Amino acid sequence: MKIFANIAKGCLFLILTAVSPVSKAQWFGSTTDRINTLRMIVDNDWEKPPVVDMASDATIEFSFDEMSHEYHRFTYHIQHCDAQWQPSDILESDYLDGFNDETIDDWENSINTTFDYTHYRLTIPNNEVRLKISGNYRLSIREDDHEVAYFRFCLSEGKDLLSCTISGNTDIDAHDSHQQLDLTVNYGSLTVRDPSKELYTVVMQNRRTDNQVRNPAPTYDAGSKLTYEHCRELIFTAGNEFRRFEVVNMYDYFMNVDRLSFHDPFYHATLMQDTRRHAYKYDFDHNGRYLVRYNQATDSDTEADYLFVHFNLASERLTGGKLYVSGHFSGGNLTSRYEMKYNETENSYQATILLKMGAYDYQYIWVPDGETDGRTKPAEGDWYETKNEYLILLYYRQRGSRYDRLISTLQPE
Repeated sequence: MKIFANIAKGCLFLILTAVSPVSKAQWFGSTTDRINTLRMIVDNDWEKPPVVDMASDATIEFSFDEMSHEYHRFTYHIQHCDAQWQPSDILESDYLDGFNDETIDDWENSINTTFDYTHYRLTIPNNEVRLKISGNYRLSIREDDHEVAYFRFCLSEGKDLLSCTISGNTDIDAHDSHQQLDLTVNYGSLTVRDPSKELYTVVMQNRRTDNQVRNPAPTYDAGSKLTYEHCRELIFTAGNEFRRFEVVNMYDYFMNVDRLSFHDPFYHATLMQDTRRHAYKYDFDHNGRYLVRYNQATDSDTEADYLFVHFNLASERLTGGKLYVSGHFSGGNLTSRYEMKYNETENSYQATILLKMGAYDYQYIWVPDGETDGRTKPAEGDWYETKNEYLILLYYRQRGSRYDRLISTLQPE
């Protein structure tokens, strides 16, 4: 047991300190091994994307765990960004009503957990700050003027300008491995002289940032309406339904868990061995989301423990790239923290990731050498029947304006 404990401690150091990025602008991330379980929850609904309608009274809650019981003085700084997540060329007073760099005062130590942690929580808007304009925002969490974590989120004006249909009958195959979106942008209510310069569209599948489509070229411009039909840029590989596992206490066996064990001082969950998929696998998944939950807790945020989760995918060695475990829990990061290593003896890819108790969706993403876009085909397959979730963001910068407005969003059924 002592040997296993030392190995576990070594794994913890390696897992939490390996953060070399290979992917595009992610929804959130941390720059230190002390920060874990970053979450954004809109209007108390863990399934919503981090997009807030300005016309509503909705709030967005940001939270994270610092892996100790010591108090740390964290501050937050909000920056308005353009459609490509670069800082906007406007004054802070143009987008923010209140003060930046306030401290995060809502915090609480974990209770009866093997891993000591302190849960920090921040809600926007609050008594110190409100946001005034739509668009992309980057929330930086800082300690002693050094960034330790960040979140990206959006404020939308909620205009009804988008319509979309999704089909498995695409311009490159028919009911096979892809899905194609036909999109319409009705911009007649806006003052637009040059749509190619004033409008900017982003399309995401399951909130993934690596394979998102940015500003595809429309096939028609009717003067007040852009139409994207037979648009090759809006063809996505379909993937497969997400795999799932659940650990909501340390005493029972749950979905896709082979065994739970305690090797002093940490808990471990070894998942059932996965295999590469060669057919569509229907499941009632949540398109990558995860929920922190301890079913015997009054407050899962502070009573749910951390554990090492062992992933194992039976496969021959794949060449020319790297394989990652992916889901919303990673914020879209395809980094060494989530990379799987090949075990020659067991003929399988394996990864050990520190996660908080709860229910998780995940999938295996392959990234070819020299690229940043992930592929689902090598491990999951691509099947047109997959129930993917798409998110469409429409930005507008009127001629003479200094920032990008997020004027409309859509999650097509």
